[in-house]
Amino acid sequence: MMNRIFKKIARVFLGDYSPYFIYHWERSDEPFSPGEHESLNVRLLDDTALKTSGDPRIQEHFGYSGSESLCFGCFFNNQLVGVCFYWFGDRYRKRNFWPLKEWEAKLVQIIVMPEMRGHGVATLLIRCSAVEMARQGFADLYARIWHSNHPSLKAFERAGWRRVAFVAEINPFRTAHPIRIKKNL
Repeated sequence: MMNRIFKKIARVFLGDYSPYFIYHWERSDEPFSPGEHESLNVRLLDDTALKTSGDPRIQEHFGYSGSESLCFGCFFNNQLVGVCFYWFGDRYRKRNFWPLKEWEAKLVQIIVMPEMRGHGVATLLIRCSAVEMARQGFADLYARIWHSNHPSLKAFERAGWRRVAFVAEINPFRTAHPIRIKKNL
């Protein structure tokens, strides 16, 4: 009840607001083994694999693929059970929530099929895709995660990413441009 009241008061004074944590993954030479997840495998996907996945929940995210985007899929018994997308270059600059340098990328979307949640799919997908991004030449990776999305926050931490900043955007009185507040952690 108190949480609902707080949210209503916040909306009156702050307008629409968006609180996120920024996570960072830095290339390392540390070996990674899937361990207990040997029945899962992660690989780079092309547009055809996304279009022909047969699962409308995955196909509806096709818009995240394309130029200056890389997509990775996690498979269980040859069935696609999760995907994640990284954007970089001009493709990402249009969104530009977090500034990227050359050879940096941002994980912009991750989807795990509901029936596979709680089985380590997200952690494995995040970690293995990051290692492959490093092989592709990317030095630093970032992700923006909603402040209260605890399953996602835990998956990134288990995958070896670390929290580096808190960013909030507020739009008091519905002004034309939101105010961005950033705190490095």
